[in-house]
Amino acid sequence: MFDILIVDDIAENLQVLQLILKCPRFRIRAATSGHTALQLIDNQTPDLIITDIKMPKMSGVDLCRILKSNKATSHIPIVFVSAYTDTENIVEALEVGGVDYISKPFRPAEINARVNTQIKLLEVNALQVKRQLSDALNKMVIGVAHEINTPLGTGITAVSHLLALTRELIDAFEQQTLSQNMLCDSLIQSCESIKLCERSLGRVAEFVNLLKTISKAESPAQPGRCDFVEVMDQLVSQYCIDDTGVEFKLTPQSKSMPMSLDANLVQLVMSNIIEDSICHGLVDKKGPIEIKFAVDHELLEIQYCDNGVGLIDVTVDELLKPFVTSRRGNLGHVGLSAPVAANIISGALEGEYSVASTERGLQWVIRLPIVNLS
Repeated sequence: MFDILIVDDIAENLQVLQLILKCPRFRIRAATSGHTALQLIDNQTPDLIITDIKMPKMSGVDLCRILKSNKATSHIPIVFVSAYTDTENIVEALEVGGVDYISKPFRPAEINARVNTQIKLLEVNALQVKRQLSDALNKMVIGVAHEINTPLGTGITAVSHLLALTRELIDAFEQQTLSQNMLCDSLIQSCESIKLCERSLGRVAEFVNLLKTISKAESPAQPGRCDFVEVMDQLVSQYCIDDTGVEFKLTPQSKSMPMSLDANLVQLVMSNIIEDSICHGLVDKKGPIEIKFAVDHELLEIQYCDNGVGLIDVTVDELLKPFVTSRRGNLGHVGLSAPVAANIISGALEGEYSVASTERGLQWVIRLPIVNLS
């Protein structure tokens, strides 16, 4: 479902556009001024904006300038509405970032054609992103497999050394040449080898878990009945037990939200996003991590904000690439959390997402199709 925001100071025009664009694929919101539009956009970023050029106080062109100057909204395509003869304003609207225009008086065929063109472009872009994420995950598997070689080789070496020491002790014991000093030295070396092996195997286990996570990202969803409030409470409680020192603020639409979806996959998505925030976004700050979720037209919308430092020398596109983090090299994190989360959302869960780095840190908006059981 695509979210379309229409802006016009004349209520009748809004009603006409809503009737023309009425479609199961579209969720239409309306604003009677540029200021109201900005408030609606701040609450939820639309996929497409249709705005009248001439409006009092804030024109459509002014609204476009504001949106294009903000990284979080600069990507939104804006279609302008103008009188057929108003060529000068149309040119100005396109120069500030508009992608198309609709002429007055309204002609339903023209409106649907121009809007559907923009929707197709959005779908093509989403498909390209999905393919890029799939390619990225394949590279992750290769990269993780490569990274396993180092600790695995170290562990094998440590075990070989431990085996050699054990054989020397056995030989010395059988030949009755085993001294106290030899025994002490061998035991000390054995302990060092065991510790080295333990660390190496622990590292291998971490990468194996990453491979399992990546495989889940490519697996189909298995929807089931659940209460999403309980799902999120359970997830957040794990971090409270771990004593991360990060405060969580959950804001559900209601006390109980029964629905049908793959709760395990959604938890995997959110845990990856949270882990990325804790490791990189909240190094100098402690949140709170805010998670709002609500159901609208059989869509579960999750709004996530970590109130952290945001991205540092990394763009959103780079964040979604494997082995890139919002703070490169920090805490030894390998940078797989964001791309894994994004791939699960657009892949197995068949949803949509947007990511932005703002003054309130990293923000995700996730929309997932669900079956509302209430």
